[in-house]
Amino acid sequence: MPDKPEALGPNPRVDLYLELAGLVSGLLLVTFLWVHAFLNATVILGAPVFDGMARFLERYYLSPVGIGLGLLVGLIHVLSVARRIPTGYREQRSLWRVARKLRHADTYAWILQVITGLIILVLASTHIWVVLADWPLQAAKSAFRVQTNYLSFYIILLLVAEYHAGAGIYRQFVKWGWFRRRSVALAVGTAVALILTVNLGGLWAFHQLGVAR
Repeated sequence: MPDKPEALGPNPRVDLYLELAGLVSGLLLVTFLWVHAFLNATVILGAPVFDGMARFLERYYLSPVGIGLGLLVGLIHVLSVARRIPTGYREQRSLWRVARKLRHADTYAWILQVITGLIILVLASTHIWVVLADWPLQAAKSAFRVQTNYLSFYIILLLVAEYHAGAGIYRQFVKWGWFRRRSVALAVGTAVALILTVNLGGLWAFHQLGVAR
C-alpha cells in the first residue's frame, strides 16, 4: 500500500482541530483589535470621554478580563498556526524558491503575514507591558507616550497589525471557500482602510492633546 500524503497524516482530525483553532482564535483577535481601535478613538471626542470609557471598563472588570482573554486567545493562535511556519534554513530556502517560481500574490501575502506576525509578538508584548506598568488607563498617560517616545512605535504596530489581520481574514475566507476571492479582497481592504483611519485619528487626537506631566 502506498504511503499516505503528508496532508493525510496519522491523525488528520488533530490537524482539522488545529485549523479550526487558528480560524476561531484569529477571528477573535481581529474582533478584539478592531473593538480596541474604536475604544481608543473615543479620545477624538475629548479626554473626558476617553477617561469615562476607561473607568467604565475598569469598574465592571472588562479591561482585565479583556486583556487576560486576549492574551489567552493570542497564545492559542500562535500555537495553532506555528506548525505551518518553516523554521529550518532548508525549509525557508525551499519556500522562497517556490514563491519565486509561482509569483502568486497570495503566496507572498502569506510570507508577509508570517513576518508581520513575528513583529507583532515583539511590539504587542512591549505595548501591553508599557500600558500595564502605567495603569490605570488615562487619556493623559496615553497622550504623554504618543507625544514623547512612542509615536513611531504605535504607527509601525498599527500598520503591521492591520495588515496581519486583513491578510488573515482574506486567507481564511478564501481557503474555506466561503466567498469569491475578489469580493473578499475588496471587503477586507475596505474594512482595514476604515480601521486604519480610525486608529490614526485616535493617534492624532492623542498627539494634539494638552498634557502636563
